[in-house]
Amino acid sequence: MAALLLLAALAAEPNLEALVERFHLGAKVALAENASCLEADQQAWQRALKACKDAACLKRARLERLATLQALQESVPSGLDLPEVPQLLWAISPAGEARSGGVALQAEGRLAHDGGGYSLRADGGKTTLLADDLSLRGSTPEQLAKIRAESRDARLMARGMAGERAGFDPRNCVFLYVLP
Repeated sequence: MAALLLLAALAAEPNLEALVERFHLGAKVALAENASCLEADQQAWQRALKACKDAACLKRARLERLATLQALQESVPSGLDLPEVPQLLWAISPAGEARSGGVALQAEGRLAHDGGGYSLRADGGKTTLLADDLSLRGSTPEQLAKIRAESRDARLMARGMAGERAGFDPRNCVFLYVLP
């Protein structure tokens, strides 16, 4: 009887490692030409996962990763109890030759388009440039317009590397999230 209960529990518990891989692949498809940005992000997440010393930590980290990637999925399995974390909406790939390193930058606010580019405008009025229109490639202009239209009142967060001027460095990936 105990063996049957154990088998039932194992069958009910989803394979989170396989789901993370499926969500990662789904996010790469959704991000299209910007999928290369997700590779470095996934590798950084996998390195951080190695810090987990027990099964509870691994489960929590995998559920958080699933929650982060869920907005880029065509479908999400029912029954997953995902935590509330920022959900990745889009990645803006580097304009021109990519540059590694730099100073990390994170900004929050509402997505705005001022005719010269997309930025996040904080409640206090501070504006942080995500990318100018000339540096946007592929489907990114359409995706950012769609995100802006669908998230008028939502608080968004962007993370990437600081540029030489105010805003994000266009030679690095910029990740755009919706906040819970």
